[in-house]
Amino acid sequence: MACVTRRRHVAIVLLCAGCGVSDRSEEAGPGHADSAGVEIVRNTDAPLPRGELVQPASRVVGSETEGPELFGGGVGARLHPNGSLWISEAQTREIRVFDSGSGAHLFTIGGRGDGPGEFRRSVFLGFDGEGSAYVYDHEHRRVSVFSESGELQRSHLMPPVFGISPRPRHVTPAGTLLGHISGGLERMPVDGSTVRDTVRIWTMPLDGTAPVLVMETLGALWYFHDGTPVSVPFAGGPRLGFRDDRVYMVDNTGEASYSVYGPAGLERRVEIDRAPLQVDGTSRAMFLERIRRGGFPASQQRIYEEHLSDMPIPDAQRHWDAVVVTDEGGAWLLRPGDPEPAMAGVPADDQVWDVFDAEGRLVGHVRLPANVGPVQVSEQTALTVVRDELGRVTVAIHEVRWMG
Repeated sequence: MACVTRRRHVAIVLLCAGCGVSDRSEEAGPGHADSAGVEIVRNTDAPLPRGELVQPASRVVGSETEGPELFGGGVGARLHPNGSLWISEAQTREIRVFDSGSGAHLFTIGGRGDGPGEFRRSVFLGFDGEGSAYVYDHEHRRVSVFSESGELQRSHLMPPVFGISPRPRHVTPAGTLLGHISGGLERMPVDGSTVRDTVRIWTMPLDGTAPVLVMETLGALWYFHDGTPVSVPFAGGPRLGFRDDRVYMVDNTGEASYSVYGPAGLERRVEIDRAPLQVDGTSRAMFLERIRRGGFPASQQRIYEEHLSDMPIPDAQRHWDAVVVTDEGGAWLLRPGDPEPAMAGVPADDQVWDVFDAEGRLVGHVRLPANVGPVQVSEQTALTVVRDELGRVTVAIHEVRWMG
């Protein structure tokens, strides 16, 4: 195993009770800074160009045959700066690496186990600026670092913070990790009570130096009954995306906006002049139907069916359900639910993603089939995970084509 002498740090997001957001300016205009120095970018909701994925894909990895191209579990994917395609497979706990041009399998790292470079419950975090790959194992609380050719370089045991094990989500070019910890409760709330989380982002060095709080914002709202917590509909926590040492956060307070946080805190707030997405009786009925179809435990279904009217459901829901940060620093944001009310002529089973550039300007939208999930995008290409009607998984690289 290669030795590394330079110091690495870890940033951790904590979910606890409390709240706090930065004030924003009332003045309009892209690029205007408020009194705290936060850049405010405002967009109109005028018609914009539409993007689509060019078919067929330039490269598809995945098949029905035995071998490294067969994926049997949850799949994540990322293109390495050297052009190779890294695909994590949840069933075997492996990361399989392919040539993105020819599709040839190059090597496999990891696998289910307890030894060095093996995993029990892992998540692929991405690459640092040197091209090393980071994988976190939740059960071992261990970060394993591999070279771009697949050799295990080193491992780090993540120390418990406040008695809770950290869960990294992303690695920066400097080797800093961004992640989260679910906050615990000192005592179980009584039936019918609610508890609001707060999302807190900290930087925490591995050398034991005290963590430093970077930002905090409102998290999910939880309703308790019979000792079971369920999330209050339309009051979930913010959606997060990552690029380098930045965190992109979709605001969850009913406003069409997202925020960008850097090491020093809030840097930019991006807004659209778009009407709130009201929560009405139809929204509640559709939510219950999704719960019944979504494989939720019977105990949770019963709580929603019997106590939905008791929950403090907000008047408006957040405007986006997911965020993918582009390689250039822009963002793709997924519109929630049935897109037809927001965009006439779009089939109900399609997704609509609003697309912003690196400056926060709304530049268009992309329509995707419901079974296609973008995981890494740029102005020219989109890496996607596709699941067909039989549950088979493929990973595809598409060109993005803009029209109109």
